Amino acid sequence: MKKHILSILVLAVCLFSCTKANQEETAQMEWRGLMIDVSRHFYPMDVLKRQIDLMGNYGLNVLHLHLTDAAGWRLEIKKYPRLTDLGAWRTHQTWKEWWAQRPRATEDTKGNEWFAPAFSDAQNGFGGYYTQEEMRQLVAYAQERGITIVPEIEFPAHSEEVVAAYPWVGYNHAEMDMSKDSTYMFMADVLAEVADIFPSPYIHVGGDESATQKGLQSEAMRRIQKIVEDLGRRMIVWDEGLTDNPADSAQIIMVWRNPDTATEAIRLGHDVIMCPSNWCYLDSYQDRPTGQPEAMGGYRPLSHIYEVPLDSALSAQETSTGRLLGIQACIFTEYVPTPENLEYQIWPRALAIAERGLGRTRSYEEFHQWAVGVADSMRQAGINAFDLCNEYGQRRESLQPVEHLARGAKVIYNSPYNSFYQAGGDSTLTDGVCGTWNNNDQRWQGFIRDIDLVLDLGQECEVSSVELSFLQILGPEIFLPAEVSVAPMDKADADGTSVSYIQLMDSTLADVPFVVQPYKLDLEPQTKTRYLHITAKRTPRRGWLFLDEVVVR
Repeated sequence: MKKHILSILVLAVCLFSCTKANQEETAQMEWRGLMIDVSRHFYPMDVLKRQIDLMGNYGLNVLHLHLTDAAGWRLEIKKYPRLTDLGAWRTHQTWKEWWAQRPRATEDTKGNEWFAPAFSDAQNGFGGYYTQEEMRQLVAYAQERGITIVPEIEFPAHSEEVVAAYPWVGYNHAEMDMSKDSTYMFMADVLAEVADIFPSPYIHVGGDESATQKGLQSEAMRRIQKIVEDLGRRMIVWDEGLTDNPADSAQIIMVWRNPDTATEAIRLGHDVIMCPSNWCYLDSYQDRPTGQPEAMGGYRPLSHIYEVPLDSALSAQETSTGRLLGIQACIFTEYVPTPENLEYQIWPRALAIAERGLGRTRSYEEFHQWAVGVADSMRQAGINAFDLCNEYGQRRESLQPVEHLARGAKVIYNSPYNSFYQAGGDSTLTDGVCGTWNNNDQRWQGFIRDIDLVLDLGQECEVSSVELSFLQILGPEIFLPAEVSVAPMDKADADGTSVSYIQLMDSTLADVPFVVQPYKLDLEPQTKTRYLHITAKRTPRRGWLFLDEVVVR
């Protein structure tokens, strides 16, 4: 208890110094949120209370709890006890192990027969849940600190645990059936108990990533909205819930994909909460991934989060009935197995979201200097915050152009790159620009197949080496190639009879969560060629290959 009080005092002093140093502010946003996913990994009540203390001290005022998802149902529902008797427990402690070992669906799978064995029970499994009384206590604790807790109950997708517990609700292994009245009766019962626990004006019902029944999605959201409104609450959905029907404008849209969606939603009359994943998702690396705890992927340092784009949404509300309600950081926890990991991923990055939501106008340099001190104070108080003083930063090779023989050379693609990760198109691999720590930075080019291309240097050159850098991020199934080869050729359509230089993957790297690995192939001295035939073969895991600059010396 004494340590807890000391922590609050240290943080409060730091907050006071921040407020004095920052006098110039614009309008505060109503919603300054932090979402914590307790489904993928369950965190004890004292961990949530500690985050509430920090939120209250630094200007965040909404705790959005992602209470249900495939990996576990975390809230007691008295009418449907199997949601927690079965759905709160699983056969593996970490999400990563469980997800890798779960049985797989088939195209004609109906119900939950294949999925139920992936769950366990309180005696034999891993997980947990919050009783209704525990959650009421947490709500009261948060209210005393100026924090509103907003519950999220996923519908219709991300519902494997629901279908495992109550097969009659399921359309397939992962989604509730949107065509049956009984599904809405189930949701009405669940949400009635949820509303009784949480006095929040809002209930979040998910609505995202439904892979089937797409023709029913809009009407299903309207039916759920009626249930929520009858409980006296406003409904929030992820941005898949956006339609062009003005009658749907009572739905609050939580924008997580393209930030431009916020502008469209506001113009259609919706209130909007901004949490675009490329800026606001904290399940990413906050520094050079090497040596960091495993994360979902991507690189989102404090500086990047501070730049979350809000201007177009703010402009749209000036001439629309909808408005920008607020901003939120989100921590999905597939790769966040412990409370220590949770705090490390959240703090101090969530401070940037609070800063923007509070409408402060200081420069990033001023904010960063303050955040360094806050993070230090947090660690002194026992919070596992990231140390900004020892930040490595961006991949060094990406910071300036590289000159080499193939810069500007033509690339002939015998196997095409994927349209979602085309980067700069046909010029990407010879534009002199290397990739960052992010695979979606418009520098890395993605292939969902083996790579086969020819580099045309424009004229015969003496080539001594070819270096290709590949990216590996295990979370999104981006893997290093098993084998890379380079073959000098006399002409672009050569039949491959010339000598090939081959490098195999270092097998010790196969399970490294994140790595940027160069494959350097040294050619015979005084090799002269105009064309280079380059291939990269995937491992038996298949997945993605991501390649940036092809450097020819």
